[in-house]
Amino acid sequence: MKSISMKVTILVIMLICNRGFAQEPEQEKFKPYGSPIIKVFANLHTGVFQDVNLAGFEIRRAYLGYSYNLSEKLYAQIKIDIGSPDDISEFSRIRRYAYFKNAFLQYTNWGFVFQAGLIDMQHFITQEKFWGYRYIAKSYSDRYRFGPKADIGVDAVYHFKEVFSIDVNLVNGEGYTNIQRDNTFKGGLGIDLYPVKGLTVRVYGDIMSKSNNEITLATFAGYKFKKLFRIAVEYNHKFNDDYVLNQDYYGYSLYSTIIINPKFEVFWRYDWLNSNIIEGNNKPWHLARDGSSIITGVQYQPHKRVKIALDYQDWVPYVKNVPSSSFIFINLEFKY
Repeated sequence: MKSISMKVTILVIMLICNRGFAQEPEQEKFKPYGSPIIKVFANLHTGVFQDVNLAGFEIRRAYLGYSYNLSEKLYAQIKIDIGSPDDISEFSRIRRYAYFKNAFLQYTNWGFVFQAGLIDMQHFITQEKFWGYRYIAKSYSDRYRFGPKADIGVDAVYHFKEVFSIDVNLVNGEGYTNIQRDNTFKGGLGIDLYPVKGLTVRVYGDIMSKSNNEITLATFAGYKFKKLFRIAVEYNHKFNDDYVLNQDYYGYSLYSTIIINPKFEVFWRYDWLNSNIIEGNNKPWHLARDGSSIITGVQYQPHKRVKIALDYQDWVPYVKNVPSSSFIFINLEFKY
């Protein structure tokens, strides 16, 4: 009897368990998915306050690519940058050049984000997001070449809730338009702090070693007040540029945005760039590229994928025999 009773008990338990498991919904399996990347920057511009009135229409840049989520933790992206490198020739805007801007694999887990391949440099991301108008003008570090925007290598970012994030990288150091194999690498370390709601503070530094150490240091502070306005300031300093001892340049940028409503924003920015006088010279070594700039205007966003801006941009060089330049722009961004 005990044996029969035990068998009946086990059978009842098995039936209850099977019934309970049958009622539990099956976990949905992750389905890999991807999406195209399309982003275009264009403008119509005319010169003002100068003898030669330069005017024209430009497609400054086009990004084409594809992103793919292989799993909940693995992500891959490839993107081509079709633009006009400033260091080729005055006709490069006509000819167009295409480069791989990004080609990387990303793994995310436990608050860490690891990337390997041709990656965007974390040094630019915080400031560029705060500036918010990449289609109008590059962020300060990118515009004045304090380092390449993207490079080949590896990086890791750790996000600790809304308290701080820290990022480290080891890259080739030559940038995405000049990928070469040599024995020189660039190492970088940055930290973002969020001491109070709306405030972001960032400190970053990197180093490359050849005949001398080329070092870049950057600091940033930005404040967002709800959806009404944001304001930021950053300072950048490059030591021993191109590995030449005491050949430094440095400067700061101030920028702010007032949000009128979800479609209209008013913005302004002031840049200042300078360099030191090397012993034995009587003027700054970087003088031909030193100067200041103002950018100001209004942005209209008729659709979440389209931005249009009417803005004024100028450049005042510190070289006395080089005239200032001033332009009125209508800038356009389309993205998908």
